[in-house]
Amino acid sequence: MPLFLTGQIGDKQVSWPLDGPVLAIGRSSRHPIHIADATVSKDHAEITSRAGQCYLRDLGSRNGTRVNGREAREAIPLEAGDRVEIGHVSLLVTGEEPRPRLKLNEQSVIGTTLRLKAESILEQRVKTGKDPSGLVHLLAEAGQLLVMPRPLKETCDELLRFVERAVPASRYVLLMGGPDAEPTQVAARTKGGRADRALSLSRSIMRTVLNECTSVLTRDTASDPRFQAQHSIVAQSVHSAMAVPLFDNEKVLGLLYVDSADTMVRFDDDQLELLTLLANMAAVKITNARLLEAERESARIAQELATATHIQRGLLPEATPDLPGYQIEAYLETCTEVGGDLYDFHVRDDGQLVFVVGDVTGKGMGAALLMSSFLASARVLYDTCRDPAELSCRLGAVVHRTTDRKRFITGFVGILDPSTGTLQYVNAGHPSPMITLDGTLRELESGGPPFGVLPDFPYATASTVLAPRELLALFTDGIPEAQKGEELYDDARLRQALIEESGLEDLGAIRERLLERVDEFLSGEPRTDDITLLLLRRA
Repeated sequence: MPLFLTGQIGDKQVSWPLDGPVLAIGRSSRHPIHIADATVSKDHAEITSRAGQCYLRDLGSRNGTRVNGREAREAIPLEAGDRVEIGHVSLLVTGEEPRPRLKLNEQSVIGTTLRLKAESILEQRVKTGKDPSGLVHLLAEAGQLLVMPRPLKETCDELLRFVERAVPASRYVLLMGGPDAEPTQVAARTKGGRADRALSLSRSIMRTVLNECTSVLTRDTASDPRFQAQHSIVAQSVHSAMAVPLFDNEKVLGLLYVDSADTMVRFDDDQLELLTLLANMAAVKITNARLLEAERESARIAQELATATHIQRGLLPEATPDLPGYQIEAYLETCTEVGGDLYDFHVRDDGQLVFVVGDVTGKGMGAALLMSSFLASARVLYDTCRDPAELSCRLGAVVHRTTDRKRFITGFVGILDPSTGTLQYVNAGHPSPMITLDGTLRELESGGPPFGVLPDFPYATASTVLAPRELLALFTDGIPEAQKGEELYDDARLRQALIEESGLEDLGAIRERLLERVDEFLSGEPRTDDITLLLLRRA
């Protein structure tokens, strides 16, 4: 994951990507990370990158370098969320490049303001007989501009371009974020062009606009003594300002702010009303744009999942092999569009049957990708690895090498000699397969950890013989761990079901009855895990 070093230096927001092998930090302008602050040394510190990990080290600076309060005299690894101090400059390590931040202060600025509710504007104009023709014309023009389908960011930029035409001001800023979230600047313009400089705005204005869904007009900041403490606003020579809510008729999405440094410009009630109504129209458009983007994203994901489902289903065997003297039945059902269960068959030239059943930890796309990779690796090795232990060792090494340590695969690898019924196998942390005949049942216990847990585990082959009419049942934990409330279907119920149903001649009927008993236990509760069931019976 790429990292950024971000922060506020003076009135400027800064951000540096940590994407080089060595990044020097200091007051010198030749450094990639140039910090023009008196407490920062000329050659202050450096960030190095090794094997995808960034490290910060002080270079003997006068005021020191710290990571989360710890002195960086030696190299300290950096992670997203770390607080870095370069001299007296505080910066933050982030996992994404930040948007311009909103600077807030606590002083009240409502003394010389007009507060206005959006929903009452047109009603008041109609009642007073005030000529609304100019307003209606502007709103109609704005409607034409906003009706076109556009991405959200483009919609916000288009709104500010229109506001600039309708209301003369020095700066125009659109902030997104409701009463419970700190607003983020998503679009800004200065007179004649875009502006990415962070906005200085009082917390009192923000609270009034966002919490009360109320528009605020400050006609003259200089006449209000409470503005004297707000050095940032004074420094920017803000003379008159307006802030209105982005209200979509259900909730406040953010606020639209304009101000002017021109002493000849003093915003009035009509301009506040116009800006309030424009913001209302824009908020409805923004909500629709968000819904459209969400709908498109949902459709894209649905299409990708449908494709993934089709591909994954295509990876499974089209049919069970025709093995003289044996019946074979296989069934797989995912609880979501894609899953991590798998089964496979391969008949070698010598007539021996190789079969695999597996279960990837987790669900969804990640499990499906690992399932696909595992199947592809297994199919390459079926003919070259003559022994289940060798095949299992190779598969375990592949899984360990190609995935993270949080994922692994429980699996059963079997090689059956049809002529003798001899079954050589490895059970790698998988639920124990069960063999039944005439009311008796035996299990094939696990002989090692799941595939991928250890890089080179020495699996050992075990052996058993399938007697005539014996039924071998392999399954994933979606059956014994089917859950209703706090209760599991468990191995005991599955053993009983196999004993009672294994007398049926048709394996398809046995499979149906076993799954019906699981559904009867669930009593309508949905399955929460993939289910795989493989049945093999010697005639």
